[in-house]
Amino acid sequence: MKKLLYVMLLGAIMFVLVACGKEAAPTNSSNDDSKDSKEVELVKVGSLGNLSNASMYIGDEIGIFQKYGVDLQFESFKGVQPMSIAVQTNEVDVGTGAFTAGLFNLLMEGNSPIRIVADGSQERKGYDSTALIVTKELYDSGVTTIEGLKGKKVGITQNGASVHYMLGKSLESGGLSYKDVEVTPLGSLGNIAAALESKQIDAATLPSTLVAKLVANDHVKVIAYVGDILEMQAAGVYFSGKFMENKDLAVKYLAGYIESARYYFNNVLKAKDTNSADYNRDIEILAKQTSIPKEAVGKNLNYIDENAKLWSEDLKTWSDWYLENKLIETPLDIEKVVDKELYDEALKLVDKK
Repeated sequence: MKKLLYVMLLGAIMFVLVACGKEAAPTNSSNDDSKDSKEVELVKVGSLGNLSNASMYIGDEIGIFQKYGVDLQFESFKGVQPMSIAVQTNEVDVGTGAFTAGLFNLLMEGNSPIRIVADGSQERKGYDSTALIVTKELYDSGVTTIEGLKGKKVGITQNGASVHYMLGKSLESGGLSYKDVEVTPLGSLGNIAAALESKQIDAATLPSTLVAKLVANDHVKVIAYVGDILEMQAAGVYFSGKFMENKDLAVKYLAGYIESARYYFNNVLKAKDTNSADYNRDIEILAKQTSIPKEAVGKNLNYIDENAKLWSEDLKTWSDWYLENKLIETPLDIEKVVDKELYDEALKLVDKK
């Protein structure tokens, strides 16, 4: 009898387990139907944590990239050179930064598979992205123009850096060259700012976010903004060779970037209502991602083309200057290193949405 009861009880338990298994099946199938989460692909993006990445930060936060099945993972770097090496070795998929002599050398002499695909940021008249500054003491002594910098000690991060190029082109607009000043490599933008505060150098070109703090503390004065002196393609977006091989993902990422640039251009850079909830949300996103005080972000927004289109012709100006000053040995082959077809394909995808 006990044996019979045991068998009956065991049968009941098995029945319940089978029934539960059958009821659980729809849960698994519903997960299979949820394709959106499975189709989202991760893209690793190198970042310097500055405002030239503004459109990407916002686009990632408000879901623009996700529309194209892309999720961004930002990888922090302290400089363009280590970032470009990471792109070269496929440690990150996307690089974002200024055009340095080191990057140009990597592209040409190293026969790199890296390709430049879009605008990162530009220096434009009326946009105070980068400033040429002097110490307050020097300004008060009468050095208020570029011409007055002759013989002065000017800080840069390193030879061939973008601030070196911007310094050189700014000096040329005043009839000088960088050989007319004492160029002093200091390693980082922070070191340049500290050297200005301690009066170890006389002048420098720095991003306006750093300049604002120095001006507020009465350490420096602005002589000119680079964009008012010379408009230029200041930074770009470039893809690793491995990422380029996954063309479908590369196009989707680039489409998300283009749409994010459009959003940023029309709703942040050219915002008609800076008191709106959306604008304030976007400024807070940028403050969080860059560690720049919220009140300073809106005053120092970088110019990014409305369609993230690269001003590729201007890369020749950079290349010529680096070549002339013996910072590169091989001129940049724009047709080789800029992928316009990928951009055009991504633009078509955006316009279909």
